Amino acid sequence: MKKHSASAKWPRLVWLLVVVCWPTLVSVQAQPTGCTGTSPGGQPADNGLYAEYFSGYFADDPAFFTDNSHPASLIRTDAQVNFAANNSFGDLLPIAGGAAQDPDRFSLRLRGSLTITTAGDYTFYLTSDDAAYLWLDDNALALPAALSTALIDNGGGHSSLTRSATVTLPAGRHNVLILYGEDCCDNVLVWEYEGPGISRQVVPASVLCTSVVPLPLAPQAITYTPATRALPTGASRNSGVPVVQDGGAAVTEFAVTNAGALPAGITINATTGVLTAAASVAQGTYDVDVAISNANGTSSFRNAFRFLVTAPLPGGCGGPDPAGEPASAGLYAEYFSGYFADDPGFFTTLTPGLVRTDPQVNFAASYSFGNLLPVATGTTQDPDEFSLRLRGSLYLATTGSYTFYLTADDAAYLWLDNNALALPAVRPDALIDNGGYHPATTVAVTVTLGAGLHNVLLLYGDNGLGNSLVLEYESTGLGISRQVVPGTLFCTSVQPLLPPPAALGYSPKSLRLVVGASATSAAPTVTSASAVVEYAITNTADLPTGITINAATGQVTANATVPEDSYQLDIAARNAGGSAVFARSLSVQVVPPAPVGCSGLDAGGRPASSGLYAEFFPGYFNDDPAFFNTTTPAQGRNVEVLDFSSPESWGDLTGAAGGTPEDPDSFSARFKGRIRIAVAGTYTFYLTADDGAFLWLDNAALASTPAIAQALIQNGGQHSETTEQASIYLSAGLHDILVLYGENAAFNSLKLEYASTEAGVARQLTPTAGLCSSSSNAPLPVTLVRFGAQPQDVDVALSWETAQELNSASFEVERSANGQVFEVLGQVAAAGTTTQRQRYTFTDRAPLSGISYYRLRQLDLDGTAHLSGVVVVQWGGAVVTQLRLFPNPSPNGEVTVELTQPTPEATTVEVLDLRGAVVHRQLVPAATHPQEVPLKLRKLPVGIYLLRLITPTGITTRRLMLQ
Repeated sequence: MKKHSASAKWPRLVWLLVVVCWPTLVSVQAQPTGCTGTSPGGQPADNGLYAEYFSGYFADDPAFFTDNSHPASLIRTDAQVNFAANNSFGDLLPIAGGAAQDPDRFSLRLRGSLTITTAGDYTFYLTSDDAAYLWLDDNALALPAALSTALIDNGGGHSSLTRSATVTLPAGRHNVLILYGEDCCDNVLVWEYEGPGISRQVVPASVLCTSVVPLPLAPQAITYTPATRALPTGASRNSGVPVVQDGGAAVTEFAVTNAGALPAGITINATTGVLTAAASVAQGTYDVDVAISNANGTSSFRNAFRFLVTAPLPGGCGGPDPAGEPASAGLYAEYFSGYFADDPGFFTTLTPGLVRTDPQVNFAASYSFGNLLPVATGTTQDPDEFSLRLRGSLYLATTGSYTFYLTADDAAYLWLDNNALALPAVRPDALIDNGGYHPATTVAVTVTLGAGLHNVLLLYGDNGLGNSLVLEYESTGLGISRQVVPGTLFCTSVQPLLPPPAALGYSPKSLRLVVGASATSAAPTVTSASAVVEYAITNTADLPTGITINAATGQVTANATVPEDSYQLDIAARNAGGSAVFARSLSVQVVPPAPVGCSGLDAGGRPASSGLYAEFFPGYFNDDPAFFNTTTPAQGRNVEVLDFSSPESWGDLTGAAGGTPEDPDSFSARFKGRIRIAVAGTYTFYLTADDGAFLWLDNAALASTPAIAQALIQNGGQHSETTEQASIYLSAGLHDILVLYGENAAFNSLKLEYASTEAGVARQLTPTAGLCSSSSNAPLPVTLVRFGAQPQDVDVALSWETAQELNSASFEVERSANGQVFEVLGQVAAAGTTTQRQRYTFTDRAPLSGISYYRLRQLDLDGTAHLSGVVVVQWGGAVVTQLRLFPNPSPNGEVTVELTQPTPEATTVEVLDLRGAVVHRQLVPAATHPQEVPLKLRKLPVGIYLLRLITPTGITTRRLMLQ
C-alpha cells in the first residue's frame, strides 16, 4: 500500500470537490437572453465563461492552448473574471505549482460570449499579474488566437497592471476570449467594463454565457493514430491519415508550420495530411506542428505528431510491429484508461486510447510519461488511473546470466520469450511479478539467456498518487553494470513462437571411468530452433553428488567420489522456446580397473578398459554373421556386463532400433573384447537370449566373419527367452570373446554367465573386472583343426593338424607346470603357405611328472606370433588311472570306456569337439575293480573328438574318432 499522510491527501480531495461542485455553485443566476447552445466542452450553455486551466505558463504564446501535448487539466465554469487576490482562484493543485492559497505556474483560457443590451462605446479594463489578453467577436474564434488582433494586450511578466481599450459595440452577443498565465508569485486577473448606463464594474455573470456565437469556423482539431511513429536511422516512414474536425467546411490544405525547426526530410502531403520522414532524417525526436486551412480560415495545432528516429535496429529485428507497421527500435506502447488491477485479461478486452513507441522503460518520475490525457486522469505532470502494455523484443549480443530489475509504483509484470506471446499473459509464467498496489518497489530476477532476440511483454498500471516504471539490467559475467536497458536493444516487432529443443544426444552415449578417477563427457549435440542457454540434470535425486553438469556446455563430469555402478542421466535443455527433458540421455559407468594385460584400443578407437565394446545395428541379423560386415553400426559404446534382462536395460537405441527407447525392437548387437581367466580350468558358459545369440572364444572370435559351426554356444533362431550352455577348458590369461545377438520383435533379453568348479567360480555374470574392451591381434593365419597330447610310457606324444596355412614359418611347442608360465620345448617347421591339410608331431622326451599344460606358438614369416589353446596331460608316477577306448575308431557312435582305478573315486567322462566345447558329459560312480562305461554318441557328427576323464587326482585325455 502506498504511504501518504492525511494532510497530503486533503488538498487533492478539496480539488476534486471543487471540480465536481463548481458548475452547481456558479450556475444559480438567471440565464441571460440569448444564452443558448453548448459550451466548447459540449455541455448546455450557462452563465459565466467556459474556463480551462493548464499546467505551466503559456509565456504569451496563444498556440500553447492548442498544443496537443498540453490539454487542459481542469475544466469548470467561472461566473466572473474577478480573481483580485492570490486565493481567489481556489485550490488549483496539482495543476499549478505553489500553494492552494497562492497557485503558480498555470495558464487559463476563458471562452464564451458577452451580451450587450445597448449599442454604444464600451471601455474594457483588464487587470493582471503577468500576461493577459482579451479578444472580442471574430478574433476570439481564431485557433490559435493572434496577439496582433487582441483588443487588450496586457502581456509579459509583470506585477499587477491594468490596461484598457474602448470599442463601439452593437447590441447583441459578442464572442469573448481571455488568455491568462501566472508565472510566479502573486496572481491577479480582473475583467471590468463600463458603457451606456453602466458604471465601471466587474463584468457580471448575468451578461456572460459559456457558449459562443456560431460563426463559420476554421478547422477545430486534428488527430493522428498513432500519434508517434518510430523509425530507425536510414529508413523512411509515413504517418497515418489524420482525422480532422474541419469546422463544417472541407479542408483545403495541410502545412507544417514549424518546418524551420525540423530537418528538411520531414514533409507533409498538402492534400491528405500524411507526414513523411525521409531516410535522410538524423536520429532524434521531432514534434511536428500542423496547420489546416478551410474556407473559413486556418488553424494551427502544436505537437500534432511526433517522429522518433532511433538508432539502427538491433540484430535480427525485422518484420512488423503489433500494428502491422515496420519494426523500429524501442517498444510498442499501448496506453489504456483505467487500472488493470493485476488482471492481464484487461488488455485483451479494451482498446488503447494512445499508441506510441517508447524508446526505453525509464519513467522514473510522474511527469516522465509525458501527456497521457485524456487516457489518464490527473494532470499532464502526474497522470493517474491508466494502464500500459509494452510489447516487442530485446536483443542480447552474448549468451550469459542477466539480472533484470523492475521498479514500479503499483502493479508491473515482465514476461520473456514464448511466455510473452500468450494472450492474455499468464501471471505464474511472468519472469518478474511486481504486482499489487504499492509504492515504488524493485523486484530482481536472474536468468540465463542466449544471444539473439527475446520477446518482451511488460504490463503496468497506475492506480493513483504518483507513478514510476523502470526496467534495468546487468550482467556481472559480461561486464555490464546495472543500468536502464538501452533503447538500442529494443525492437518493436515480436518474434515467432519458438519450440523448445527437439532432440539431444551424446556421442558416445556413455561416459566410462575407472572407480577413483574422474572424467568429463563431450558436449551434447542438440536439435534446437534457437540457441540452448542452459543444461541441467533433472534426476539428481537418483544420482551421487559427484555427477554434475556444466550448465553452459552440457558436458557431464563424474569425479573420483562416484562409487562403482551404472547411472542413467535425464538431461534438460532450455532455449528461448522453453525447456525439454531427454530421459536416459547419457549413461555414466564407473567401472573397476581393466584386467591385467588389457591394453591397446577397442573397436571404437578408445583406450582399452574393463567391459566389452558394443556396437548396435539397425535390423535383425537373422543368424547370419556376415550381416555385421555389410551393415553400418548406428551406435558404439562400452558395456560393463552382458546383462540385458529387461527391455529398458538396453538404454536408448534410437537410430539403431525400432520400437521405443524403453522397448527397442528390430536391432542387432555385436560385443567384442577379451575375458580374463584367473585360474585355468574347465569353464561352463551360459548364454540366455530372446531370439538369436552366439558365443565365440579365442581364435574363433577373431575371424572377420565368424563361422556358426565354430561357435562355442549356438542359441540361434527366433524364440522366447532360452538358455544354452557349453563347457571348455581355458588356460589362465586373456581370451578373445565375441557375442552376436539379434532382436526381431517383442520382448528382448541377453545375458552371459559362467562357472567353473575347478576354479572355484560359482555361476555368475561374467564380471566387469574380468572383461577387456580390446581384442588381441588378428586370428592365426593358420587354421588349426586339432591339437592333442598323449602320455606314453616314457614320454608324451603331441600332434596337431591344420586345414590351411598362410606365411607360416614354424610352430613352437610350449609347456607349463601351472598353466600360467610356459617354456619352449622345441620347434617344428611349418608348411609356409598351403591349402592342403597338414599333420605335425612332436615328442616331449622329458615330461614332467603329474599334470602338464601344452600349447603351440605359431610364428609367421614376419615374426608375428599366435597362440593356440591349451591341452592338459597327466604322466609318470602320478598316473593312477588306466584308461582305454574301444572300438576306436567307432563305426556306429557306440564306444566303451575301460577304466581301472586303484582307489574308488567318482569320475566324470567328457567328450569335447576340436573347438574345446563339451558335447557329452557322463558321471561314473566310484569302483575299485575295472569298469566298462558305455557311451552312446550316435547323435554326434562324424569326426575327431577328445575324451577327457576328470578325477580328483588329475585329468586324462584320449583321442576318439567317430566314423
